[in-house]
Amino acid sequence: MPTDVSVLVKSSLPAEVLPEIDAQEALWDQHPLLSATAGLDVAGRAQRARESWRGAFHYVDEDSAANGAIALRRPQVGALHAIHAHWSVSDGVATIVMPTGTGKTETMLATTVSSQCQRILVLVPTDTLRSQVAQKFVTLGILKLEESAILDAAVQRPVVGIMTSAPRDIGEVDAFFTTCNVVVTTSQLASRFTQEVKKRIASLCSHLFIDEAHHAEAPTWKDFKEHYADKRVLQFTATPFREDHRRIDGKIIYVYPLRKAQAEGYFRRIRFSPVSEFGFKKADRAIAQQVLKELDTDATGKHVAMARVSSTDRANQVAAIYQELGRFNPVVLHTEISTTERKTAHAKLRSGGSRIVVCVDMLGEGFDMPELKIAAFHDLRKSLAVTLQLAGRFTRARSDLGDPVFIANTASVDLTEELEKLYSQDPDWNELLPELSEAAIADEVGAQDFMAGFVGNLGGIPMKELNPSASTVVFQTACANWTPKRFRKGIRGATKYEQVHSSLNEKENTLVVITANRHVVPWTAVSIVQDYSWELFIAYWDRERQLLFIHGSSNSSEFKDLAKALAGDDVTLVVDPVVYRTFHGINRLLLTNVGLDEHFGRQIRYTGRMGADVGSRLSESTKKGARKAVLAGVGYENGSRTTIGAAKRGRVWSAQRLRVDTFTAWCRNIGGKIVDETIDPEEVLKGTLIPRQVDARPSVVAIGIDWPSDVLDVVESMTTVVWPYGAENRLTDLGIELIENSADKPIVFRVFTDEREVRIRLELFRVSESATDFKFVYERRDTARIRRGGERDLCEYFTEKPPTIWFADGSSLEGNLYVELVKALELYPVDKLVAVDWTGIDITKESQRDEKRQDSVQYRVIDILRKNGNYDVVFDDDGSGEAADVVAIRIDDPKNPKRIEVELYHCKFSMHSEAGARIDDLYVVCGQAQRSIVWLHNRDRRKDLFSHLLKRNEQRVDAGRPTRFEVGNDTRLIQLRDLSKRCELRLSVFAVQPGVSQAKVSPSQLTLLSVADRFLQETYQLDFHLWCSA
Repeated sequence: MPTDVSVLVKSSLPAEVLPEIDAQEALWDQHPLLSATAGLDVAGRAQRARESWRGAFHYVDEDSAANGAIALRRPQVGALHAIHAHWSVSDGVATIVMPTGTGKTETMLATTVSSQCQRILVLVPTDTLRSQVAQKFVTLGILKLEESAILDAAVQRPVVGIMTSAPRDIGEVDAFFTTCNVVVTTSQLASRFTQEVKKRIASLCSHLFIDEAHHAEAPTWKDFKEHYADKRVLQFTATPFREDHRRIDGKIIYVYPLRKAQAEGYFRRIRFSPVSEFGFKKADRAIAQQVLKELDTDATGKHVAMARVSSTDRANQVAAIYQELGRFNPVVLHTEISTTERKTAHAKLRSGGSRIVVCVDMLGEGFDMPELKIAAFHDLRKSLAVTLQLAGRFTRARSDLGDPVFIANTASVDLTEELEKLYSQDPDWNELLPELSEAAIADEVGAQDFMAGFVGNLGGIPMKELNPSASTVVFQTACANWTPKRFRKGIRGATKYEQVHSSLNEKENTLVVITANRHVVPWTAVSIVQDYSWELFIAYWDRERQLLFIHGSSNSSEFKDLAKALAGDDVTLVVDPVVYRTFHGINRLLLTNVGLDEHFGRQIRYTGRMGADVGSRLSESTKKGARKAVLAGVGYENGSRTTIGAAKRGRVWSAQRLRVDTFTAWCRNIGGKIVDETIDPEEVLKGTLIPRQVDARPSVVAIGIDWPSDVLDVVESMTTVVWPYGAENRLTDLGIELIENSADKPIVFRVFTDEREVRIRLELFRVSESATDFKFVYERRDTARIRRGGERDLCEYFTEKPPTIWFADGSSLEGNLYVELVKALELYPVDKLVAVDWTGIDITKESQRDEKRQDSVQYRVIDILRKNGNYDVVFDDDGSGEAADVVAIRIDDPKNPKRIEVELYHCKFSMHSEAGARIDDLYVVCGQAQRSIVWLHNRDRRKDLFSHLLKRNEQRVDAGRPTRFEVGNDTRLIQLRDLSKRCELRLSVFAVQPGVSQAKVSPSQLTLLSVADRFLQETYQLDFHLWCSA
């Protein structure tokens, strides 16, 4: 350690957990065991150090440094200029974004000296980072090296204080801080300071530096930072976005792109080494074996591998595999081992005695070991921010080390859309990481730019913390310009409110107002017990469409006075029927809330109904001439589920929470429909689906059944059925189907695998004159349980979350709620039927089975697809839990794929050896066709289709049976799955029934086909076809 260094340690902790500062040549200034001080004037030294910095800093970058002198990196020079430029015009919180490994800490040091900062508090997230950052400040890092051209030789190092215990009072604060130039501590320790201590520290510091600033929105950090409102606050991070999507405070004043860090050599190129295994045990062993292979081929002999897991239990499981393999002396690091064990493990890693470390997450921020070059992801991180932080640990360039290698299992990936690309079969991390980083930072900067456009104070409430509901009243305006600053004239009683705060973004035509008023509480007359009522107003004026949107958090008014204050007296509330244009474009709208104005002589009474009664109330409105007052429901728009609501007096809403900037975007979308004169609101609502309660099954043939939406909303691996005596199956292997297609018998269905089943019956009954109910009961003695987080009886689950039962006329039944189609059905066009040559096929044989029966219907379908020669994959998925009997997949352009086409073929045997016009031949296969939408229920389910096929083939092959692949293999299917994350996925559904004759087809058959076709079109816009006989 240099002789001019002064380090103060405020600690009551045992010596073994003190920061690891190199102090072998140091002298004690003060110590409890010394009777007197050594006579060092530490406070004076701090002052002299600061004075030595005046005019002693030189902005020398690597390109201009002479004779190989040490200089600043380009990102450090850029950040420094940005900091000084910012401070020349503002003292507001500022954020510096620099990728890990480009020199954030040295930028702090350079800022300290170049700005002659009086006293800095540096806040870091971990003990390790506290030691690392303190060591840098103690020595001034590369800035003070003899070969450095950055500082004059006369510059003295700062006096650095390291806090490892909390001051007991302000006397201790004064004694410690007044002798330091820089104090370093952790956020966890700072959160334990008393408010008096926090306030005193802030008064003594001129600057607050926050390292790893993506943590700064956590409550402990945020509370501490609030004491520095009148100080200069700098935040440093590689990722200015958080896992919880909360916005980071402070203006982003400098971003050094990851792409540039790669181009300029600060990042080494990443090589991705995938393994492909289903099941944790297989995947863990394959990853471990790949780690050993990479260490064996490491030419430097210095590389260290980190095996990342998600929990201490997983750490023990994975460590056991590495120990069993018996090479490179693996060690384990996590929070549940002792300090001594942790230090021993660190020592082994740094000495080269161990070259594998199994850790939970990623060794903690601040763990600095350039030899870490192999990252083995046994459990994947699901956050872009953490992934970027981790990548920086492994990509730092050093001449005696090689390039980093990332290892992960690509067969089963459950990640956000942004991260899926990284863990595909053949990703280029060197292209994808910069692309993902730039997109995320651009979103953050865009939101900041929007927020930065606001002028005005919201009483200390940050704009970024506002999350209004998607709800607004809409007015038509006729003004050339709006007058948002007159808003007080439109808020009744505004002059009497105790608090009124406003902020205006003139560029985006957006006004935010927060009001508060004190009132007594109803449960006491004691005057000192009072409460505040707060309300949020957001007004957005769409100049182009001449629409004014007003959101009020209480939804208590039409805000007509506020609208006039903002846009003039000639504003007009958008009312019934125009407001119902907002339902345009939403297919299969199912109303869940209907409010009616019903006429009784001269009186008008509002009646509202939600849930099961809603359909009957709407039909009564037609009979009585009642007027719609409120409509709300769920449906499908642009291939996705959505919610929408509207009231006759101009209010529109949706069940979601937004930011202020995304609220205005939502308003623009609503506005586009409102001003569209081509939309007839009455036509929009004609196709509305109306649920009603029933106490008996409909007298229509039931053709299919599907799992509840709760099951379909998540990937297959999240649902397991547990059978008696301990056997269990995941949804991948489970089927659900009706026992019989009838119009009058009780509805009985089965949940089944190839080996076992349980039969369940729906019971409907009346509980009062106006209400019905239902329950599901076992048809036989066999029972089952379902596990989705917790475990419960299967019939109990279905009674709470009923499956959907489909009928031949397009109607459906969920429990006791029956929904009929409103629009008349047209017959399915005969010319759309596809006649296939079934010569040599026994059309009463459906499946080819393991022995590949060449006279079966399924074999002929596969043979036709195989001979087509245009498919990448043809897959036999026949069996319980199938997506379809045959799945065929191809891409539109092998050289530049933009679309993946997936065709689902549902095969059914004929009830007779001759084709004809039997309606019974179509019931089951049309029901199966309608179930195809399960794979489009959400984004997770779309990609889950590929995982479903891969798992089912692996299970069959592991059982010693033939592969399910008729064309292609699992490698090609994984490639297609990865392509599906970047390409459009287009699904087509084929019903295959050779028992139907195109020449003899009956109207009843064409009606049933029309039901399936219309359902698939109106939900997810899927094409439907029937392969039949001539």
